[in-house]
Amino acid sequence: MSGGREVVVAPASGFCGGVAAAVKKALNVARNRRRGNIFLEGELVHNGAVSGQLSALGMRPLQRDSVVSREDTIIIRAHGISPERRFYLESFGCKIVDCTCPLVRRIARTIEANKCKKIILLGDRNHAEIEGLCGYSGNIRVCENLAELARCIDSVCVDYKNNVNVCKNQDPDLGETDDWVIVCQSTLDVNFLDAAGVLCKKKHFPAEIFDTVCPATKARQCGLEALKSCDAAVVAGGFHSANTRRLFEKIGAWVPRVFWVEDAAQAAEIDLAPYKKIGIAAGASTPRDVLRKIFDEISKKIA
Repeated sequence: MSGGREVVVAPASGFCGGVAAAVKKALNVARNRRRGNIFLEGELVHNGAVSGQLSALGMRPLQRDSVVSREDTIIIRAHGISPERRFYLESFGCKIVDCTCPLVRRIARTIEANKCKKIILLGDRNHAEIEGLCGYSGNIRVCENLAELARCIDSVCVDYKNNVNVCKNQDPDLGETDDWVIVCQSTLDVNFLDAAGVLCKKKHFPAEIFDTVCPATKARQCGLEALKSCDAAVVAGGFHSANTRRLFEKIGAWVPRVFWVEDAAQAAEIDLAPYKKIGIAAGASTPRDVLRKIFDEISKKIA
């Protein structure tokens, strides 16, 4: 790069294994279709480029008023769905192609195995993955941040300052059992999970904690260390992607100026003239070709 300027791409950027498998499976359905319509149960992954690609192949969102025949196919999103929703889809009698990420399935099995206990689910309350997982137990409380978790713990136990735990059972939404477990969204910030463990220990809250953060998410978040010396960074991913937002927030704590783009056209509009070292990171649902185009565009701008 001219004038000592450079572009650094964070390790593990772009498609994770679960997203790549989901997209591949959906594309295979489209290529092998002989008859009938293909419906998407929710957005397959949170990325506009992928959604546009699937739409161009004739896939359409499943709506309330959609007419589904036995010759049609319904594709379940990578984030998964609740058992109740799956039962509803199966009632159509058509082919169901499940693109749920295997790691999300693992979280669902963990919840199902502990459904007789009280469950705290760490994650984004309105995220598709959380909405689906909540269907696996009637005893779930979602906590989006450490403050919510602290309030949840304080609502059910007392006297933790004296190194004992006494459950009050004052939350009718969480059943009668005194057994607690904590699980988390697959794309959770690993620092949140670590802090949750510290908080539970501090408050003597006897919850069994399951580390259900996706290994690819951990690798992606750790990969951001490579961008610490940058004076600007570009995060690539869908604007409604939870894991991309977390990357944006984490990088923002280290790098003076951070930009969030969905594609190369948006990257072309960024004024990078004031910066010498520009970092790039991409969310789990960002296709590698989109990441490559963004890299090429930024490299061209600072050449």
